Amino acid sequence: METVIAGPSLERHYSRRTGVALRLPEIAARAASGEAAALGTLERLSSKFGEAIAALINILDPDAIVIGGGVGNLDILYGEGTREAIRRHLFNPELRTELLRPTLGDSAGVFGAAMLVR
Repeated sequence: METVIAGPSLERHYSRRTGVALRLPEIAARAASGEAAALGTLERLSSKFGEAIAALINILDPDAIVIGGGVGNLDILYGEGTREAIRRHLFNPELRTELLRPTLGDSAGVFGAAMLVR
């Protein structure tokens, strides 16, 4: 997943398509304004994320998945397009797993590491 849908990977994908190096939030802003390359980058995220998460759901059948990292801040991951991408790869055609934003934001991993030391 890191090589395809992590923030730096998506930024490289966009840069290869446009020749312009931007951070993921800037790409998302351009997608919101309708830029084709930015929209394509986020559609790639939605599609590949759906494929990857479906594999986890097929194996583990979780009630919920908390999406962390900077990519987890993008609204597209919680929308119907991503849910449809997940459904295309599920063994069960009904998607019951909730996709949740981390309540601690991007710092959830840091808080968890600190608690382990404690």
